[in-house]
Amino acid sequence: MDQLRERRKTILATMGAVCLLYVGRLFYLQVVSEDFAKRAELNVVKEHVIPPSRGVIYDRAQRIMVTNTPIFDLLVTPNELYLPDTSIFERYLRLDRATVRARIAQAFKYSRHKPSFLEKQIAPDVFYALQEHLWKCRGVTVVSRISREYLYPVGANFLGYISEVNKKDVERSQGYYRPGDLIGAAGLERAYEDVLRGRKGVEKVKVDVHGKEVGRYADGRYDTLAVKGEDIVVTVDAELQLFGETLMKNKIGSIVAIEPATGEILAFVSAPTYDPNLMSGMSFTENWRKLYSDSLKPLFNRPLMAMYPPGSIFKILNALVALNEGTLHNETYYGCGGGFARNKGRPACHPHPAPLNLAGAIQHSCNAYFAAVYVDMLHHPKYDNFYDAYERWEEYMHRFGVGVPTGVDLPHEKKGRIPSKAFYDKWYGSKRWRGMTIVSNAIGQGEIEMTPLQMANVVCVIANKGYYIRPHFFKRFQNNPENPPRYEKVESGVDSAHFKTVIDAMEQVVTSGTGYLAQIPGISVCGKTGTAENPHGEDHSVFFGFAPKENPKIVVATIVENAGFGGVWAAPITSLMIEKYLTGTVADSARYRRIIEADFITPAHLRRSALPVIAAQSRTVSPAEAPAPPPRFVPPDAE
Repeated sequence: MDQLRERRKTILATMGAVCLLYVGRLFYLQVVSEDFAKRAELNVVKEHVIPPSRGVIYDRAQRIMVTNTPIFDLLVTPNELYLPDTSIFERYLRLDRATVRARIAQAFKYSRHKPSFLEKQIAPDVFYALQEHLWKCRGVTVVSRISREYLYPVGANFLGYISEVNKKDVERSQGYYRPGDLIGAAGLERAYEDVLRGRKGVEKVKVDVHGKEVGRYADGRYDTLAVKGEDIVVTVDAELQLFGETLMKNKIGSIVAIEPATGEILAFVSAPTYDPNLMSGMSFTENWRKLYSDSLKPLFNRPLMAMYPPGSIFKILNALVALNEGTLHNETYYGCGGGFARNKGRPACHPHPAPLNLAGAIQHSCNAYFAAVYVDMLHHPKYDNFYDAYERWEEYMHRFGVGVPTGVDLPHEKKGRIPSKAFYDKWYGSKRWRGMTIVSNAIGQGEIEMTPLQMANVVCVIANKGYYIRPHFFKRFQNNPENPPRYEKVESGVDSAHFKTVIDAMEQVVTSGTGYLAQIPGISVCGKTGTAENPHGEDHSVFFGFAPKENPKIVVATIVENAGFGGVWAAPITSLMIEKYLTGTVADSARYRRIIEADFITPAHLRRSALPVIAAQSRTVSPAEAPAPPPRFVPPDAE
């Protein structure tokens, strides 16, 4: 019996100790410790992300090209919602009644207590008109964000645009981006997103059990401020860009202008183009769809991505390689009987004096001469075999920046094409091709393809007598002008001594050869015409050149699709760009009018064209129409 009593006492004592332990722990947690209080408080704290202002983009002359403008998102909270009349949304937001009701129903389905979007990216003028009527509504809130405004309606192809992040953007950002955030989606906006976007701020607020905000958390002690993105200066001259886009109205093609000594891109024209403001605000999706489906492909960045046979401008490269390899000399003569006689007259040639030395062949653009130069170089006895010679030639082309990316600071650059030995082995069979098989490469036809950017970059090699600086858009940070970035110098491997004959001949091309329409009074222009064969229609008009001859300040490459001879259209466009940049004006108003009145867009091109969108950029922009600061460019006949 005593044993049972002892056991009972032990059990009761143990139970009592356990109860005391639980009571003590509960007392500590509920009275002494603040841990649960903090956790409870955190459960009702909500974070508002404060988007930063994006960096402003200036041109090389400190003109503001891209700045910020507010946009507004309209949200509804279903349990608080009272809309006496939905017609205001129909009137100002261009939303039909069915769409408004569908979005409100979706908001109820998502959450009765949390806000959902009714409309995004409302432009300021639309919002301010709508705002006068929102006092009648309950459960409607407004969130302000930053969008982009393009003060010069030019350069859409290289400036790019911002849009809402997609799933991949969110995943790649490691938590920085959330659905609904804006991100640089193309062009420089994409390339310099990390610099332009700034840093988000955070504001913490307290909410009740229904998710309703009831005040700031801890009086804002844990809030952080948004940090504005860096303002950047780009190398482009906005006035020259505007002028180039005007010259290319009603044309398909591109103009690329570069300062050869620095690699700075002065103009980057893609035609047809569009007003970059179309890609900002609440009409973004609608406008993007129009532009994407347009048969003129205004979203296609031609200077960066279009690949063309370069035509006769490629002869200059073959001449320089042959000179450097010692298989050609300045006074090497070849005849021309209307074509390359050793290959049954192919490629054919136009009438001109013959025989010619190298300078004369460049001046008159003799196909037969350069076919002979190319074939004789590849089959020269200095090489162990033809295929070694070809790979040596291919290496030179890559060092000129052809067949490889230039490394420009824009996404999606195409590398063009210099066919490899493996390419031809696959096409013709191993070791079953020779110089005559690929003789079209001698004159920039065949399988050779270059982007307009590469064409301009090659002129930089010539103007610099042997090298180019990586072409680029970024010049410096606006608020940190010291220590601008240094860009890579790329050597072509061709001795500088070989460029004199070529440059002298390029001057003769303009003064008394196929490029005479590129002449500018008082300025020595060096250039080369090209007529690129096009199996799908009229040939493309090509010209590249630089000026002045001594101490060149600008190189320009121009291509106009389906326009025929390079000397007729591309050459005068190039000369107008050079003259505009070097002198600030254009003296020959007749030449200017001839160019802007030319129309090479055929009915076939327009079969699906969004004409109202393209028309906005297919006309001359006058100073009165441009926002402040107004462009200085005025048609020369109006000056």
